[in-house]
Amino acid sequence: MFLVMLGCWILCLAYFNPRLFALLIGPETLAAKYSLLLFVVSLNLFWLYVFFHLVIVGFSYLERRGNLLGLISASQPAVLPKVALLYTTCNDFQEAAAISCIGQDYLNYHLFILDDSSVQPYQRRIDEFAKQYSHKVSVIRRANRCGFKAGNVNHALRKIDCAYEYFSISDADTILPPNYISSLLPYVLNPKVAFAQAAQRINPQQETPFAQFMGPNTDIHFRHYVSTKNRFGFVMWYGHGALMCRDIWEKLGGFPEIVTEDLAYSMKVREAGYEGVFVENVVCWEDFPPTYQQYRKRNEKWIRGTTECLLKFYPSFMKAAHIPWFEKLDVLVSGVSLLLALPFVLFLFLVGVALPLFFTHFQFHGPMIRMPILYEKTSLAIATQMQSNLFWSWDVFLLMIATVFAPLVPAIVDYFRRPKQMFRYLAAYIFCFFSLQVTSAIHLLVFLFTRKAIFPVTGDHSQFSQSQANYRGVLLIEVIAGVFFWAIGVTAQNIWFLPISVALCMSPCLFQWNLNPKMMRYAVFVPFMMTLEIIYLIGKRLPGL
Repeated sequence: MFLVMLGCWILCLAYFNPRLFALLIGPETLAAKYSLLLFVVSLNLFWLYVFFHLVIVGFSYLERRGNLLGLISASQPAVLPKVALLYTTCNDFQEAAAISCIGQDYLNYHLFILDDSSVQPYQRRIDEFAKQYSHKVSVIRRANRCGFKAGNVNHALRKIDCAYEYFSISDADTILPPNYISSLLPYVLNPKVAFAQAAQRINPQQETPFAQFMGPNTDIHFRHYVSTKNRFGFVMWYGHGALMCRDIWEKLGGFPEIVTEDLAYSMKVREAGYEGVFVENVVCWEDFPPTYQQYRKRNEKWIRGTTECLLKFYPSFMKAAHIPWFEKLDVLVSGVSLLLALPFVLFLFLVGVALPLFFTHFQFHGPMIRMPILYEKTSLAIATQMQSNLFWSWDVFLLMIATVFAPLVPAIVDYFRRPKQMFRYLAAYIFCFFSLQVTSAIHLLVFLFTRKAIFPVTGDHSQFSQSQANYRGVLLIEVIAGVFFWAIGVTAQNIWFLPISVALCMSPCLFQWNLNPKMMRYAVFVPFMMTLEIIYLIGKRLPGL
């Protein structure tokens, strides 16, 4: 799978890069040439992710399930092993999720509620629930909250009887199926398997419009991106919804007490010679962030946490000789996919400011990049195979469409027969993508300068202020950036900047009202419809289309 991905990418670079590098020919300043080099590098990075999305999704349709029979332990224990279900909560207790933990068809298990709540009403609710099911439920609290979620779990496992050979971690919103333990246990009985990860699907009971619009994102990720990994990539533990071996946890020294402990522990598992398995036919439900504010909190946690994890744990993972190269590449490319906002904002600056300012032979007319006709009979024209002064041709146009829509292909295919759900997801996805690029770039830069990751609990309203993504100053920066991009779009007549500008300027409105007023539900379609209109206008003007 990764050979196909890299092969397609290399062919793409070999075809398009010569005409891009040909722009360096001529009496340009160093500032112009450096700007152009950064422009080309940014494009090459984005094109890599075009094939990342298309190839992985393509393989997910070809290979719906890997053959997992070889990972099931051949020997079965005479006595059912004891399993500890660990339910983690911090001011976001959901009784329905806790009840799903005690409704298992497996006999030898116990539920431990790991309560990090700081708000007394939540603590009282948890104590009342534990008292009601005292024969199956225990509550574990700690004096401090060091080490984030990983510290909470490590603390609990050190207190729980070692007779519990296996354990599972649930988030506050995780709803387990009744066969969760019984279906995953045969995999972790294999001494080579450290964890068996269940599939996650959006909870159909969620009622907020934002969760209903964006909810397919969870289903798409597990149905297409995770499903290919058993055979073709790196199997990751997702922090919840997985049955795990306690003895391996002990050998590895517990979970790394960082924000993204799931990815870090998954890498440590592979370094130690163990592996994980994704079991697609065991399906848990989870909530999608119900509001735009909570979605921004989760986005901040993922960006800072992933950056911290890659910097601290990826170097040793990369050096492990027994790990296949494609697993190492999978971890890197998948992790960096969450950090593309900074290159994207840099790309916008290059296209909107640096190249027009420094590169005198770039001229912007609408969405086109044109060059003077006087270059028509020079080596530049030969290198770029131009017939006129038009820089963009039909092949660049098709690649541009692929760059925009590659992450959305599975949504278009899977929900084609449900057009209402498909279009509202596409619109919400495009809006959130555009509106969060500046903020996401800031998160990455702040971590690189401070080396401090934060863990704002998505469902914890009492911790609202901990998320810097929701500071008023950050929202103001988004609006300022939106006005700036609008000015660039109008001045340079580059209409590509306009949908980005609209999404950034509307971000505080979605922050304030979410999608509750019908007006906002229609408003989020604006950047998406503008993007479609731009693509239509460009295609209409290109020769040969």
